[in-house]
Amino acid sequence: MQRNDGRDHEGSSCLQVNLLSKFLLIAKSCYEQRNFATAMQILGGLEHLAVRQSPAWRILPAKIAEVMEELKAVEVFLKSDSLCLMEGRRFRAQPTLPSARLLAMHIQQLETGGFTMTNGAHRWSKLRNIAKVVSQVRAFQENPYTFAPDPKLQSYLKQRIARFSGADISILAADNRASFHQITSEKHSRKIQDKLRRMKATFQ
Repeated sequence: MQRNDGRDHEGSSCLQVNLLSKFLLIAKSCYEQRNFATAMQILGGLEHLAVRQSPAWRILPAKIAEVMEELKAVEVFLKSDSLCLMEGRRFRAQPTLPSARLLAMHIQQLETGGFTMTNGAHRWSKLRNIAKVVSQVRAFQENPYTFAPDPKLQSYLKQRIARFSGADISILAADNRASFHQITSEKHSRKIQDKLRRMKATFQ
């Protein structure tokens, strides 16, 4: 019985490793194609507390584990500068799908404080900065992806949107934050910083 339990545990761990590897490689493919929206959503799912507690993380192949660090570096990069995706001429003409959540975060940060000064004058510099961030969406729409549409996927996404359309976003966000935990170690931080430097270099 113990041997069977051992085999079952080993089989379960292998399955979990395969699933984690699959999602990590999909996320890597997404951000390499500048589909940052999907890449960041996958990262968010992988960082869910229930997923991070899986023992499969400890036996991931080194190359696959590095992909997670790359994704974290991409997230840090996207958070560091609201206009980072517009850097470099060779990238401006490429199809891009930004992370709506991170764009909204940047806009929210820019909106902090009033839009008028004590004398009633408008803070035009703040309004211009917000307009620059928002204008990225229009710029990205001018360069659509050329992939063939997938009706089944579109139908599924519409069903999911309809399902959550009446949800309380603030409650969902609070639950989401509560389910995350940070891995804080100097070694891990250095790895992320190294990946971040390489990531920034690719956007120059």
